[in-house]
Amino acid sequence: MDLAALLAPLPVDRFRTEFFGSRPCHVPAAPGMRAPLIGWDRLAELLAIAPHWTEGHITLVLNRAAIAGEFYMDECLTPAGPVRRADPAKVEHFLGLGATLVANDVDAIAPELRAITAMLGAEFAALSNANIYASFAGVQGFATHYDLHDVIAVQCAGEKRWNIYGHRAANPVAPLAQGGAEAQALIDAARGPLAGTVTMRPGDLLYLPRGVYHDALATDGPSLHVTFALAPHSGEGVLKLLGAAALRDPQLRAYLPDGRTDPAALDAHLADLAQRLAGIVTSPGFRDAVIDAQRSRHAHPHAVRLPRPPAAIAYARTDVQAEVRYAAEGAMLVTARGATPLGLAFAPADYALARAGFSDVELAARFPHVPQAEQHALLALLERERLVQRYTPELG
Repeated sequence: MDLAALLAPLPVDRFRTEFFGSRPCHVPAAPGMRAPLIGWDRLAELLAIAPHWTEGHITLVLNRAAIAGEFYMDECLTPAGPVRRADPAKVEHFLGLGATLVANDVDAIAPELRAITAMLGAEFAALSNANIYASFAGVQGFATHYDLHDVIAVQCAGEKRWNIYGHRAANPVAPLAQGGAEAQALIDAARGPLAGTVTMRPGDLLYLPRGVYHDALATDGPSLHVTFALAPHSGEGVLKLLGAAALRDPQLRAYLPDGRTDPAALDAHLADLAQRLAGIVTSPGFRDAVIDAQRSRHAHPHAVRLPRPPAAIAYARTDVQAEVRYAAEGAMLVTARGATPLGLAFAPADYALARAGFSDVELAARFPHVPQAEQHALLALLERERLVQRYTPELG
């Protein structure tokens, strides 16, 4: 399924320009446009895959409160040692009482959902996963809250009423409050007035940007829906990249003047640091680092080719000196013969130069976000500069 099929009948360009990152969007299912992604029988099959249902992968919520894991998790003996897993019979007991089931990271065990999370991750340069929610009429699982990532919810069975509130947290990176009635009172006060109600029916899609206050309730019998999380890189990621890039500048590693005794000297030093940091952020080299982070943000699924995995070309590092140098204009491969721009292939170049030996297949596996053409060009450059040479490893 591509993005157009998932959003239909809403056009992709309209979703990107009018809704993505800015406001909620309800897309009712058009006849024959979007089949249910999962059904009750399929959820039962997934719940039978016992090794997946460890703590963190399953949550039961009843009347807005999480049920303690000790009531439905058991210690199971395995050849590798004891692990805690959900007991399907105990889970079923709580579902019969009206508990909401949250099945996390089901894309790890459901190929049909994994294909969608991979597609969404690639479309939006985002971390993405899929959770399944099963809830029952009249019993609310979650109180009003906002998410720290964008959400695409697709109704699969039954109906669910979503309440969307007028206020929105501004690009949150942490919950407003957690735990207890006092925390929930803060959230309820911050959510603002009810802005709208959406009744989701099978095939309907609802998009909520991060920070939108909402809650939901099954309205007529059992309800089943899948949510896909979308978390692209943000300014928070830029700050982490900036920290690593800044420490290459000796002046940014220097001690600060003592502002207690000489605040003017500290002011001047901080002004100099601000200029240096601005120079880094606006440089082509830092832009490349951000693009590399965006390319590696999402999953790159790989199908193992059996029974004949690809033959690897092995490379041995020579004694010719070289380094990857990070400059404002971009990463360079520096040898005694000069400097050659690396473009966005700086991470595999760093890895290759630091290894006594490696293979092209290994390099591709370690850096799946670097396109094959860029990796082939890098290997050709390393051979041309006599930094690596091909060899046949002795096996057995």
